[in-house]
Formats: sequence, C-alpha cells, structure tokens
Amino acid sequence: MKKLSLLILAFLLNGVTIYTYSQNTMYFMDRLPQQLNFNPALFPNVKFFLNLPGIGGNQIDIYNSGFNYNQFKDFTDNLGTENYNPDEFIKSIGDFNQTNLETRTNLFAMGFRLKDKGYFSISASVRSFLELQAPSNFVYLLDDYEKIADRLPLNIEGANIVFNSFSQVAITYSRVFEKKLTIGISPKLIGALGGIRSDKLSLKVSQTGQYDFETEYSGEAQIGLPVPINPQAIDGNGELNPDEDILPENWLDDLGISSLFQNAGFAFDLGVNYELSKRFSVSASLLDIGTSRWSENGYRSSLINETYKIIKNQSVKIKIPSKIYLGINYKLSPKWNTGLLVKNVMYEIDNKASVTLSMNGYMGRKLSTSVSYTNAYSYHNLGLGIRLRILPGSDLFVVTDNLNQLINYEKAQLASLAFGINLAFGIKQKPNVTEDQVQQ
Repeated sequence: MKKLSLLILAFLLNGVTIYTYSQNTMYFMDRLPQQLNFNPALFPNVKFFLNLPGIGGNQIDIYNSGFNYNQFKDFTDNLGTENYNPDEFIKSIGDFNQTNLETRTNLFAMGFRLKDKGYFSISASVRSFLELQAPSNFVYLLDDYEKIADRLPLNIEGANIVFNSFSQVAITYSRVFEKKLTIGISPKLIGALGGIRSDKLSLKVSQTGQYDFETEYSGEAQIGLPVPINPQAIDGNGELNPDEDILPENWLDDLGISSLFQNAGFAFDLGVNYELSKRFSVSASLLDIGTSRWSENGYRSSLINETYKIIKNQSVKIKIPSKIYLGINYKLSPKWNTGLLVKNVMYEIDNKASVTLSMNGYMGRKLSTSVSYTNAYSYHNLGLGIRLRILPGSDLFVVTDNLNQLINYEKAQLASLAFGINLAFGIKQKPNVTEDQVQQ
C-alpha cells in the first residue's frame, strides 16, 4: 500500500506540468482566427482562414499553487539526507496544493467573412481540463513510515480530482446589427472521452507496533472511459483486480472517428461586441456552457481500505469549466489600440480570475503584435503575442501571457503558450477609423 500512496502522490502533486488556462493576450489580436475561441462576436480581420491538423493551433498553460520546479527538485534531492525537512516544505505550500488544467489541440478549422455583415466558421478540436487539490501533509508519505512515526496518526482529507477530456465540433456564426452591435453564438457538439470526479478521498496512516503500520483508504469517484473496462480486471463481486490492466490490451486499436462522439453532449458560447464610438468598444462573452456525459462506459467506484469496488453501466456527468470575459478596447490610432480584459474561470472546486492590460497593433500586413501585463493567481506577468507572415497566406503565431516566467521556467508556477500556423487570406484594412477621427 505504500507503493499506492506514492503513486497517488505523484498524480496529485506532480501534475504541475500540464495546467492550462486561456491566453488573455490573444483576445484583442484581431488577425488571429483563434480570437473566436474567446468571443464568437470578435470575428477575425481576415476574409478566409484555414487551420490544418496539428499545426493549426495548440495551447498550453501551466499553474501550480504551492511550489515551483526548483523547490520540488531540491526537496526530493534531499530525501534520505540530513538536510531533509518535510515540515519546511509543507509550510511553504500552505494547507493545500492546487493544480488546474486546460488544453486545446486543433484538428481542423475553417472560416470566412459574410461580406460586412458577419462571420461563419467551423472547427474541430480535442480539449482537456484538470483540477487537483491535495492537502500539503501528503508530502510526509514520500518518506518511510518509520521516519514519520512521531507525526502519526496522519490524517489526509480533502483531496479532490476532477478531470474532463472531450472532442468538440463547433459552428460559430456572428452578425453585425446597425454597424455597432455584433452578436455571436457557437453551438458545440461534445464527445466525452475520459473523465473522473472524486468525492471524499481520504487516507489515514497509524502505527500499530514498533515497525507495524496500518493504512486506511476511503473515497468514491465517477469515472467515464472511451472504451469498456477490461473484463478481466473486475471479478464477480465487482472488485478491481490490481494485477490486471484497467483498459483492454490494444484498446487504442478499437477507437475510430465514430468513437469520438459515442457519448455525445452539447455546449455553447455566446458573445457580444458594441462600439460606443469610433474609438471605444466594449465586449463580453460567456463560454463553455455545457456538460460532458457518459451514457456508455460510465462507472462508479469506491475505495475502502484495500478493496476497490466498480459499479458498471452508470450515467456520468462532469461539468465543463465555464468562462466569462469582459473587455474594453480603445483605438489610439488606425494601427494601434489598447485593451483591458477581465476573465473569470468557474471550476468545480473554485474560481480563477485575472486582469490583463494590453497594447495591440500592426506593422504593415506581415506583422502584428500584442504586449500585455496580466495579474493572475497573485502573480505578475508580462505577455507577448506575435503574428508573422512567413509565406504568402501563411501566418506563424506565438502568444504567451507569461514571457518572464517562461524565460525563468525553473522558478515558474504559472506559464502559458499558444502557437501554430494559420492559412489566412484577405487581411482587411479597417476603414472605419482615420487619423483625423482618432484625434477628434
């Protein structure tokens, strides 16, 4: 059971390498088609775009609340030495360590302008979310129980795991009304792939003799899988056999295009943009309103001491974290503007808010850029976005909210990166603002 404890610890605390949240810097970069992911009413300033699988846009952001890579490495390097001090490391973390995740991998996207009245696009992607919360005293389990005997009994409560991975096909339509108001909507077909939501996870370690220890586990979880559990892994009493793989051998061979939506659900995005004047505009969006559902391959599990119980044929629902964006944009000149963006992500465990101030502009048709400052999760971040035309009709883009932490990645607890290549044609020079109008 000690081995199981370490595996759980690695999952809860070492998942820091895959947390993501949506880039704020990209919101006002209107020559990037990915802008539609943040507000369906802010359609891109290109007549037509095409995103190819893989290269058409990937997004990853990282956050961990309690420690950075260097701190964790120093701690593990000192395990078993006289410099080992778990109390100091736990104190630096606080009561809980928290990790969150959102990833997006592009499969395909295409969109085009509907004259000057709106925009239409269709896209396909695979997305994942993760929320982890673990009590900091879990760190004690990295050492042998004999070395922490003076701290026993050890009660670890309040660990939570929420994971949701799904495929998504979205159709986005936006329309301009009276030249000032733009409304956008994006209904989305969701295909639940893999998910888990835990409840009441706890662990208790106590000493029963000089060299004897007892470990008690308890907790429940809802689990959604892309394929059925390996029949050999569950006995007639519904108990999990730890010697068998949970998923069947070569299970990936059973997955096809139809498997992406065998557990179908729906979600949608809404967005608005309103021009108050020639220079001022305000915008807002509400994203990812929906739930992943498993009508097939859904399970409920319970853990009591060393016994895992699995109940088959369960309906499982896991909420997709929704987001709210509120933006204000001010045109400084025909080519440059400044933007203020407020964002809130509503997870199941808690909410995460951020504020970004950015300067956005163009240097001809080939280069556009954004420089930003973001206050998020109590960290101060300098961001940079670049779109560069590398070939006719081909734009390379790289965007980050956290350039300073990416450079010093060993001390980073929060970082973000989006990158890809867009095939984009018909960049439109906006005619609605002139130098004279801006100066008025």
